[in-house]
Amino acid sequence: MKHLISITFLIILLISCKSGDQQAYEFRIPGLAVNVNGNGEVVRIEFAGKDQVRDVRALSSLADCKPEGNIKVIKKQDQVSFKRKWISNSTGNTCTLTDIFRPGNGSIRWNIEITGIKGTWTTPIETRLIYPDSAKAKFWTAWGDPRLGEIKKQSPDEQSSLGILPSDITGNWSDPLIPIPFVNDTIWYGAPPYSYENPRLGFCPFQGNLFGIPMVSVLEDQTDSGLSLILSPADTLLDLNLRTSTSGELVFSREYHRITSGKTIHFSMDIVAHEASWRGGLRWMTANYPEYFNPNIPLADEIAGTGAYSSLETAFDLAKMKKMAFGVNWKASFDFPYMGMFIPPVSNDTARWPRFGGGTTSVKDMRDYAAKMKSQGFHVLSYFNVTEFGADITDPVPAKNNVPDQDIWRNANDFLYGKLNDAILHVPGAVSKEKLAFYPKSRPNGPYFTWGNGIIMDPGEPVYQEFLLDQARKHIDMIPDAEGICIDRMDWLRMYNEERDDEVSWFGDKPTRSLLLSWHSLLNQLGPLMHKSGKVIFINNHDKRIDLLKQTDGYFDEFTYGGSPLNLTALMGIRRPVLGWTSEEKNLRPDADAFFQRYMYLGVYPMAPFPGNDHSLLPGEWVDKQYLDYGPMLEILKGKKWVLEPNCIGVEGENAKVNLFEIKGGWAIPVTFGLKEGTVTVILRNVPGMKGKLSAEVLYPGNDKPVKIAIDKTTSEIRLAVPLQRGCAMVKIVGSQQ
Repeated sequence: MKHLISITFLIILLISCKSGDQQAYEFRIPGLAVNVNGNGEVVRIEFAGKDQVRDVRALSSLADCKPEGNIKVIKKQDQVSFKRKWISNSTGNTCTLTDIFRPGNGSIRWNIEITGIKGTWTTPIETRLIYPDSAKAKFWTAWGDPRLGEIKKQSPDEQSSLGILPSDITGNWSDPLIPIPFVNDTIWYGAPPYSYENPRLGFCPFQGNLFGIPMVSVLEDQTDSGLSLILSPADTLLDLNLRTSTSGELVFSREYHRITSGKTIHFSMDIVAHEASWRGGLRWMTANYPEYFNPNIPLADEIAGTGAYSSLETAFDLAKMKKMAFGVNWKASFDFPYMGMFIPPVSNDTARWPRFGGGTTSVKDMRDYAAKMKSQGFHVLSYFNVTEFGADITDPVPAKNNVPDQDIWRNANDFLYGKLNDAILHVPGAVSKEKLAFYPKSRPNGPYFTWGNGIIMDPGEPVYQEFLLDQARKHIDMIPDAEGICIDRMDWLRMYNEERDDEVSWFGDKPTRSLLLSWHSLLNQLGPLMHKSGKVIFINNHDKRIDLLKQTDGYFDEFTYGGSPLNLTALMGIRRPVLGWTSEEKNLRPDADAFFQRYMYLGVYPMAPFPGNDHSLLPGEWVDKQYLDYGPMLEILKGKKWVLEPNCIGVEGENAKVNLFEIKGGWAIPVTFGLKEGTVTVILRNVPGMKGKLSAEVLYPGNDKPVKIAIDKTTSEIRLAVPLQRGCAMVKIVGSQQ
């Protein structure tokens, strides 16, 4: 089905008129008009007509700075720019800030440019949207948990009065698709920033005040109107946060960007009008930035299913795993002699080396394992890591061993200090030893240590980058039946390398290299290399931000058993496969039905109980039964894409939770969190391709035989009476997708 939107635009209507002594400009596209004053500030918007006028304000500014002098207004074709000088209150450094408005693709495009004049410095670059009558509106972003600000401190009854019902919360999970009233809080993009005072080493994204897609939507149910402010994921983004307040103010703050003489920083945003639904902004984003949402190659969807993280190479129960919707094993990371040396430069395919996990292996063993799994109908992702290296690394640098160059790889210290020393990421001297307690071997000015006494590396350093690309080439050439790689431990991308200069970041009052930019530099080479060879790149995305994902294809998220990581990755994965981690049996207790239903609702596969799983779910009589019960329902989600059309699905009486996914040959509707037994009416509207002759069938937990149900179809909607068992059903609709 064609999901991307094709919109025919009106030619922009640019009006200059006097408002007192202030000139004003209007930019109009179908369904939206934006008025900008002579200061380059949005002062009013109209939705579908003059009866839906809102005195919305939106403007750009620099923190701890003030504007100086007059604004220079430049009209050029269909755009208007507003340029003004700004001066730092604390340092006296100066720059210009230019706001540029023009028509976009179903939006009003808003660009800002910051050009340095005096000094080299940084300050938060802010974009604020102030929504009037905030008491009548709610807001939404792609967050980990909607229970923000004072809401998270309130009782369930108080939360219910705000629209968060008890059914929206199970265990540590809450429904991320619920807009909330304006609150006072700060929400971090991907992860909180690194700082000397709180480095947050080993960051795990369990906190709810994170968002993974740089957008925010304001929604008014009474008028069915919504407005989204969307930042471009194609921009160079460093640290970013969203501040919210009960007054209706929403502020995006971009941090640590370098302002310096003669250089210009560029950011792009879009103002988008849509219905009063979280779907509206996401619909626009997936249409306009498809490369950040779609897999690069179709193989990613084909291998999806419940997953494992196991080093087991012996036989297992094939039939049982297939009924559990098992798809792929992310081969547990212990085949390597030490982290980073995933395939050593051995003399031939049968030459053996000591595995970090014990025993020995060879290229032939790894190749044979992938081939065997493929022949059985399963898939293998090879372990990869771009920020951690070595095992039992010594600090300070040990004495050099006199070994032939061809054997230097056999000792991690020899190879690190002899070949890759320039790529070591050192702890800034400004960080105290006490702040490094999570990794006690780390010290100021020394390397950051991690598990197995490996150390942290900068993948932007050319010597290490070429080493990693060579490792990827070896995977492609030597393990042809592995479907690709899964990259672990993206939490280290929060760091800054103070010994290098990317000419973009300014951290600790000095030039640095952001490891986010190092990632982009590597992935812009690694992605095409893998995809050209028909291989996928999955990621374990501790730092949950979609701008990092252009060259990737899917997720194997280590933390989805926590509510916030599940929500964040599911929303970034609305068009990509998402495999989620199950750490142990207690993740399913006390309510296994609620566990599976939140995964189905969000289109995510939970990790399967598999023999040899490393720090994750192992087989057992009770847990196996739960996966066997739900496996056939999960299998239907293969290749799922969220349907984002306006008002596309709902439940009469709102007595269950539903979502709508496009799948191969039809659509899947998980009906979840309803009455244990009973019937709900599902209503479908505006679904592209849902025409002609349709049929529907339902699967239930513990019963893999589908049951047909009737379709009540009118010119405006489709209604399905869906009986529930254990509070849920998986509906599959098949028919022509025209």
